[in-house]
Amino acid sequence: MRFVFLLLLFGSGVMRGGAQNLMKKDADFNIVEDYIQTEKWLEYVETELSEFNRLAAQLTWDLSTTPNDKAATQAMALGIAKHKWKNEVCDSRPRSTILTPIQERKLYLLCRGPRFSSELIQSYLETVGKMAQTYNSEICLPNTYPGPLQSLSYSDQNTSTYPLPGDCLRGEPDLERLMKRPDLNVDQLRWTWKTWHNFVGPPMKKYFLNMVQIENRAARNNDYDDMGQIWREELEIDDLEDTVFDLYEEIKPLYEMLHAVVRHKLFMKYGPLVIDPVGPIPIHVLGNMWGQDWSTLIDLFVPSDDRVDLDERLQSKNWTVYDMVTQAEDVYMSFGLPPMSRKFWKNSIFEKSDNLSLCHGSAANLFSNNDYRLIMCAKIDMENFYVVHHELGHIQYFMAYENQSAIFQDGANSAIHESIGDAIMNAVMAPQHLHRLGLISDEELFNKYRWDIFKGKITKDRLNTAYWKISEVIRGIAAPEQRGEEFFDVAGKFHISDNSPYIRYFLSNILQMEIYKGLCEISLYGGYRPKATNYRELHVLPLHRCDIYGSKKCGKYLRMMMEKGASITWSEALRIVSGRDGITTKPLLEYYKPIYRWLKNYIKLYKIPVGW
Repeated sequence: MRFVFLLLLFGSGVMRGGAQNLMKKDADFNIVEDYIQTEKWLEYVETELSEFNRLAAQLTWDLSTTPNDKAATQAMALGIAKHKWKNEVCDSRPRSTILTPIQERKLYLLCRGPRFSSELIQSYLETVGKMAQTYNSEICLPNTYPGPLQSLSYSDQNTSTYPLPGDCLRGEPDLERLMKRPDLNVDQLRWTWKTWHNFVGPPMKKYFLNMVQIENRAARNNDYDDMGQIWREELEIDDLEDTVFDLYEEIKPLYEMLHAVVRHKLFMKYGPLVIDPVGPIPIHVLGNMWGQDWSTLIDLFVPSDDRVDLDERLQSKNWTVYDMVTQAEDVYMSFGLPPMSRKFWKNSIFEKSDNLSLCHGSAANLFSNNDYRLIMCAKIDMENFYVVHHELGHIQYFMAYENQSAIFQDGANSAIHESIGDAIMNAVMAPQHLHRLGLISDEELFNKYRWDIFKGKITKDRLNTAYWKISEVIRGIAAPEQRGEEFFDVAGKFHISDNSPYIRYFLSNILQMEIYKGLCEISLYGGYRPKATNYRELHVLPLHRCDIYGSKKCGKYLRMMMEKGASITWSEALRIVSGRDGITTKPLLEYYKPIYRWLKNYIKLYKIPVGW
């Protein structure tokens, strides 16, 4: 059977004419022998990799839920052992010039990335551990009365729900949630933002700089220029940096108009002492610790009496966090995808507890007998409802590729992995599905910054200055006040302490819309939309109103893509669910077309300046 397979694999030229066969008998035998030996080598390697993955996943979970010195010591020993093993494996990898495409991809995925010596990996793990410990530390307020928020309050503010003197708070979720409160005044918001960034940034700066040096040394050990090159390679997109900025330029007109209208509304609320009507927006007034999610500013646009408050609707249904998870599970099951496993319900953590060291919503693959888990510190609101759908998208991906070999038990790339749950959440937010849930009645850059640090373009004496310059140029968002180099404000974001590449999220915001549009077409037409037609010509619902709940055809294509795992590239994965290659912003712009029109009319009506 193996020889028959090789005939199909390498083409009929292998067996062409009797005399030629005799002359090539030894060569053919060597091809078969090389193939068999490579397969045996890969099988052995993947067996060991599976065990490493299982042990690492369990220790990571333990450190997130019940941190202790024993688990930390074991994680350090395992990390050193795994990288030593990887170096030895890649040094001994088959050198055959004839490999199947699958074998080539496995060797590529296995041996790419940084090459850590035992000393380097120990230093790296110690440094990342200290960064995580810093990020997850509590800030304890002084015991003196009144408390800081109380002393900054106005006479008409209700202070009964403020943190009390002596309370200990984490950045996530405690201070993050304070930043969302519309009842806090501008001085209280500034205090909250400064308290977190002043606390976490300065001590993390030295660890971050040490980590950059370690990672760059490990990258050069494997013939890369720097660690940033490795991060970009993982996404398997040619000229990634140029691609990202090309995509940004495509959506920039929409973003600039949104920025202009939000700035105008904030100017009307706070006045010229806080808001420059033609400049960047101070980050602390945007309703989010990192200036990323502006949804809490909705009251500036639509009075509460004239809009549907989905947070209130969720809470009025008396749902628990468990109910939110089961509702999200139901969406995926409606596509014919599997339910969450028994171990998921037994081992997942949905709400905050005293011994948790991680509150950032995360899905976990334990690589062991349907053991998939979720950890989050949830409350009953739409943001957490989104997080649940997002993380269950990761778990559906885990479950789909569980039968792949160990090297392929991952997503096509990290951006695709992030896109699944968000694509589904777009469908959840369709009016039809919100009605189905009983929530309505009938009636959008950290990697540019870190890439430049790895390259040496940003030096250690201007880390904070460069961060805010990039933020102002790209996002139009400024610091609450002048911030010197004694601070390290980028460290206020979880993904810095976690050392996670962040460009995946920018790309996933675009890819999710491509996936969502592809699933809508599958649901409507039973397959991909004919290229000669478009939504307008077919008189179907606008993209933002597409409801795919219950579409088994969508589930079939989605499962078909996810079960391939890392055995295919992101473009091949995207083609399965959308019928198209390449990243395009067209579906995203199509989805937000009504918002674009409204912003354009509002800017024209009030003669609002655009840009900063």
